[in-house]
Amino acid sequence: MAFAFCRLYNEFAWAYDRVSYLVSRGEWRRWQRTALPSLRGPRILEIGFGTGDLLSEMRSQGYICYGVELSPSMLRIAKRKGVKALLCRARAQDMPFQDEVFDSLVSTFPSSFILDPRAQREMVRVLAPGGHLVVVNEGRLLGRDPWSRFLNWALEVTSGDGSPVQLCEALEGTGLELQQEEERNERSRVRVIVGIKEEEEDGTR
Repeated sequence: MAFAFCRLYNEFAWAYDRVSYLVSRGEWRRWQRTALPSLRGPRILEIGFGTGDLLSEMRSQGYICYGVELSPSMLRIAKRKGVKALLCRARAQDMPFQDEVFDSLVSTFPSSFILDPRAQREMVRVLAPGGHLVVVNEGRLLGRDPWSRFLNWALEVTSGDGSPVQLCEALEGTGLELQQEEERNERSRVRVIVGIKEEEEDGTR
C-alpha cells in the first residue's frame, strides 16, 4: 500500500486528486482546510503542497503563499492548475529560503520527511519568531461499514510513523510549543498539530 501511494506522488500523480477524494469519501478537502484557522500571516509556506489546492485557497484568502514540493509531477500539475504562488522543487531538509522569513508553515498529511530531524531544523530555521507550524496528519472516517474500516486501515498504513503521538514526540526537541486540536463532523474526524515558535524577548522579529 505504501509503495502504491509513493507511485501516486510520482508517475500516477494525475490520479492523486481523484484517489484522495475516494479514499476519504469526499472529506479530503475539508481535512486540508482544518489547517486554515491556525495560520498566522501574511507569509505562508506549504511544504509538500501536492497538486496545490490548499495553496490556491490560502491565496484567495489574501495570504502571500510559497510552496516546496519534491515531486516534479505534482509541481507540473499545480502549475497547470494556475496556482498563484511561488513554487519550487526542493527537499524539506534543504529549503532555499532565508532564516525566519515565514509567519506560518503548513503541511497536510506529510510523508516521512516530517519525522526527519534535518527537515525539522529547516522548518524551525525558516519560521519567524511567534510563527506557527501547522500539520494536518490524521484523518479518519467514523463509519463502521466495511468500506470505511478498509479506508481507515489504508490511511493508517500510508501514514507510517506519522501518528499524532509519534509526531509530537519527534517535534519535542525543536523548541516549538506544541498543541493538538481535533475537528469532527458526523462523517469523520481530523487532527491538527500546531507548533509555535517562541517570540523574541522584546516582542520584535
